Amino acid sequence: MKVLVLNGPNLGRLDIRDSKHYGDLNWVQLKELIEKVALTDARIMITGSNGSGKELVAKLIHKKSLRNQGPLIEVNCAAIPSELIESELFGHRRGAFTGAHSERPGRIRQADGGTLFLDEIGDMPLELQARLLRVLQEKSVCPVGGDVEVPVDFRIVCATHRDLSAEVHAGRFREDLYYRLRVLELRLPPLRERRMDIPFLLRRFLGELIEPGEVTHALAELPVEILRHSFPGNVRELRNLAERYAALREIGGDWDQVLGVDTELDPVSESSLRNSRLSKGEILSALEACGQHRGRAAAKLGITRRALQYRLAGMQASLV
Repeated sequence: MKVLVLNGPNLGRLDIRDSKHYGDLNWVQLKELIEKVALTDARIMITGSNGSGKELVAKLIHKKSLRNQGPLIEVNCAAIPSELIESELFGHRRGAFTGAHSERPGRIRQADGGTLFLDEIGDMPLELQARLLRVLQEKSVCPVGGDVEVPVDFRIVCATHRDLSAEVHAGRFREDLYYRLRVLELRLPPLRERRMDIPFLLRRFLGELIEPGEVTHALAELPVEILRHSFPGNVRELRNLAERYAALREIGGDWDQVLGVDTELDPVSESSLRNSRLSKGEILSALEACGQHRGRAAAKLGITRRALQYRLAGMQASLV
């Protein structure tokens, strides 16, 4: 994994696709990399397609940072109307505009001492980009309708699904702000390019939905159909799958029922179906009989080596 922290106008980039051992990459390793970046106070840009887990990574960065005792303030720049986002970010004085019946501190001041996460920063209007740049330069903010600068101290993390370099060239994003925000870049490929993350992400999601002891059982029984699915909806789709499992489990359901109501999962081969029916004991016995050689064990079980690796990833995640 390449982690570069460079001075001057150069940029540091953390790209999980740079790993020579990408096939072995999993969520645990990704968390370890994020923890290293989180301990710096550098501004971070998270890029990736919609649903690839950018918000999840931003929350983890804050949790592992030295500012974790402070607030994490999240703002989705694409979800707030352009006429309201200025007040939402910078705050306003009473009477600053029609409807401003009381003073509002704004999200930037609320993030003081903590982290400000600007999701979909590429959708921020140009005129507000200039104001945000000034806040970062001066480390102070002036509310709409005000004339007094208020000092602020926060760490900023941004995310976008857009190619901001192209947006800069098109004149839709300020170049100076681009370089201010992109001190370190964390690029997240879509989930289909990092399938080994699936069991570890599922463990996190299921841990929020069902009892800890039940998570281990759920991961041990994880069907190969899920591990081989292309997940066009990325991490967001995977979380939906976890929520569906938790809901069906309350009425006695299991993964078979989850798959039964999902008509969009990718079709799988006969070998994949055979893999989904193998028990943990059968897999471990085959590995022991073959001296832990995965290729021979896979042949003995009648499945592919890759399918065996997927099952072992699920079993490993259940033990983390």
